Amino acid sequence: MTEYWDLLGENREPLGLLHQRGEPMPTGARHLCVEVITLWDGRMLTTRRHPNKRGGGYWEVTTGSALAGEDSRTAALRELYEETGITAGKEALIPFDRVITPRIFSDTYLLILNEEPKITLQSTETVDYAWLTPEEMLERCRSGIVIGHLAQRFARYAVMLRELLQKEGTQ
Repeated sequence: MTEYWDLLGENREPLGLLHQRGEPMPTGARHLCVEVITLWDGRMLTTRRHPNKRGGGYWEVTTGSALAGEDSRTAALRELYEETGITAGKEALIPFDRVITPRIFSDTYLLILNEEPKITLQSTETVDYAWLTPEEMLERCRSGIVIGHLAQRFARYAVMLRELLQKEGTQ
C-alpha cells in the first residue's frame, strides 16, 4: 500500500502538497511524525521493530508518520493501535515533547494507563514488547539497541519521565 503524507512548511503550515513515502523530500518541506510513550505502573511500553523494516530489530516507543489528512493526535492513536492494539481517546494523549528537524515535525505524547493493557503486536510492524523503567530504557540506549532517533533524545526523556513518575508516586 502506497503511503502519502501532507507536506508542511517551516512554520508547520500546510503546503497543499502530497508526498509519497520513499520519494525524495522537496527542499524546505517537512512531514509530521508522532511518538506515543505509553506508561503503566511506572514503566513504559517499548516495542521491537520487525527485522524487515528500516531500523529493524531495534527497540522504540510507538512511532510513525501522519498519513495525508491526519492531525497529530489522530496519527498517534492510529500508530498506537497498529503497533500495540491499544485504543485510547484523543483526550488521553498528553503533549510531552515537540522536535523539529530539517525533514520532520515530531510530536511526542504520553498515554498514562491505570491497568495493564492487552498488547497485540502487528506482525509487519513489531515483533516483541517490554515494559521498562526510564533507567532500563536509558541502559538500552547506551547499549545501542534502541533506534537512533529515540536514543539521541532519550537521555532528556528519561529525566523528564523520572520526574513525572516521582510526582505521580509510581516510581
